[in-house]
Amino acid sequence: MIKRPITPVDEFEEALKKAELSEKDYELIEYIRYTSVFTQPSLTKDLKIPTKPPILTKICEICRKIGTFMPEHFAKVLSWSIQISEHNTRWDGHLICAEAYTTDNIPLSPSSGTCLFDVLVVHKELFIGFD
Repeated sequence: MIKRPITPVDEFEEALKKAELSEKDYELIEYIRYTSVFTQPSLTKDLKIPTKPPILTKICEICRKIGTFMPEHFAKVLSWSIQISEHNTRWDGHLICAEAYTTDNIPLSPSSGTCLFDVLVVHKELFIGFD
């Protein structure tokens, strides 16, 4: 398994401040960081967010804004994202979270036949649920 670039938390926090996110975007990121494990439907329901545009698209937009202020790390994350992708594509949301896996190292996703929705988990160093 390819190692994920670990996010420098201080740099992330500074980039988060500089990104000038809307209140709703900031709330979304903080909610993800607090709950740690989520699906697109769970976020939509819990935060009462419209289903269009898809929340995973919104996460990518937010990550690009944050990534602007930590370009070296964001470039490493995007490279890692392509390397772990089944189709050699990047997902900008990998700055904050990644796919969850079963104990047999199978993604929790509909395409893997393991669950109804893609299950995502925040990166350990960005988790704030115990604060």
